[in-house]
Amino acid sequence: MGNKITLYHGTIYEFDKIDVTKGKGHKDFGRGFYTSRDIHHAERLASRNRSIEEERRALRGVKKSVTSWLYAFEFDLGNLAILNVKEFAAADMEWMRFVVQGRESRNNAPQHEYDIVIGPTANDNTRAAIQTVIPLARGQVLTDKAIEALIALIEPGNLPRQFFFGTQRAADLLRLRARRMIR
Repeated sequence: MGNKITLYHGTIYEFDKIDVTKGKGHKDFGRGFYTSRDIHHAERLASRNRSIEEERRALRGVKKSVTSWLYAFEFDLGNLAILNVKEFAAADMEWMRFVVQGRESRNNAPQHEYDIVIGPTANDNTRAAIQTVIPLARGQVLTDKAIEALIALIEPGNLPRQFFFGTQRAADLLRLRARRMIR
């Protein structure tokens, strides 16, 4: 097939097999399994999620620490030819509409028909921008002007690319190469 790349996944969960239904909803491209070619981005996400979970546990009076994990997967880009793929070249209006749709979904049903979505990762600035604009647009079609305002609030050039695996068929094409704890 094609050329192989390494994709990283940072998490607080240890697992042996990917299950796309275990992914949380209300994320950039919907419920599924997210990876990045940027190892540092994956490590930051794992550390951030560890901090969030430790804060939640502390509020419940649980002092047990949380472990962060970094997974490295091999993916053959030749597989893209046999899958239904959506790729966003940039954080533009189409991408922002897609992210808003994923983040604002009210259920865990698939929000689109794609096996894989590739595109910029919406960061904390994006989340804040969406939370600012969405209440103004509830019940209406999100206007181009609102989308332009959202994009103006973020730094699209600094958003790392992510590979979203939305179907089990796609996720099963990932080959685990390494897993390690992050300190």
